[in-house]
Amino acid sequence: MPFTDPFVANPYPYAFAVTIPTTTSPYEIVESFVSGVYTISWSGGGTLTADFYNGSTYIGSATGTSSITYNLAQSATKCVLWNTVAGVSVVISLTALIVAPVSGVLYTYTASGIPGLVGDAYTIVVGGGAGGQGVGGNSATNGGASGGITGGRVTLVGTEVLTIGAGGPGGIGVAGGGPVNPLTPGGTTSFAGFVATGGNLTTAGTPNGGNGGIAGGTPPTASSAASSIFPFFNQGTTGGGGYYGGSSVPGAGSGIGTGGASPPAPNPGNPGSGYGSGGGGAASNTSHTPENGGAGAPGVCYVVLVA
Repeated sequence: MPFTDPFVANPYPYAFAVTIPTTTSPYEIVESFVSGVYTISWSGGGTLTADFYNGSTYIGSATGTSSITYNLAQSATKCVLWNTVAGVSVVISLTALIVAPVSGVLYTYTASGIPGLVGDAYTIVVGGGAGGQGVGGNSATNGGASGGITGGRVTLVGTEVLTIGAGGPGGIGVAGGGPVNPLTPGGTTSFAGFVATGGNLTTAGTPNGGNGGIAGGTPPTASSAASSIFPFFNQGTTGGGGYYGGSSVPGAGSGIGTGGASPPAPNPGNPGSGYGSGGGGAASNTSHTPENGGAGAPGVCYVVLVA
């Protein structure tokens, strides 16, 4: 049966929409798909498959039962779609620049479990960030450090256990008291033999984490970049939280996560954003207002499963 082409342009740049009326015939979108990360979403249920081609050359395939993030390493001239349920509406949107020079599905995991992936893959793990210090008096405070970052190439068999490190809570300020350290550091993230420990107060997670800021003038630092592990991972860095020493100090890192800033007094420290970043130190005042430190951000695991 020849392919049909019910393509409908979506007004969003680099987005394409199509409705698949039957379950028996594949449908193709003949358009210029630039290399990059695409989000493929649909309404109506079922299992969707999307095959990308450059001319008659097969590039790779994405399949799933819910929204799929697919890394297209080279430009494509068409996408062939089919679904197990009739009448679904599919939108394919360019959502990011290219992540890796391999065509495959990009998975971002933020919860522990068994992903069940099988095949050759590239993975990066990031540990949880630590919380910043709390305070209840007119004292300087330190920021929490980021989790470590590491990864490598691996052949997955589907039974690997993923553990995502939790972000550490900030220290709880006590009225009239000095700096209070976080109760627990950030948690360890591990997958397929790769381990990134959580950050501690000012001390970076291993390997390659970023330090938290130290009151007295030592600013927080960013972790190593994901591209230092694989040059084709462009997510960036995460980093430690800012210290408070009389004025607000921003956190470090960008892309994966950014450490929380210390605020102007009196305020709690800002939490780390994204993944793996440390929380900012809290800021009190002469009224001895108790303020808690910012919480660290949880870890993350990225996997590009090669098509």
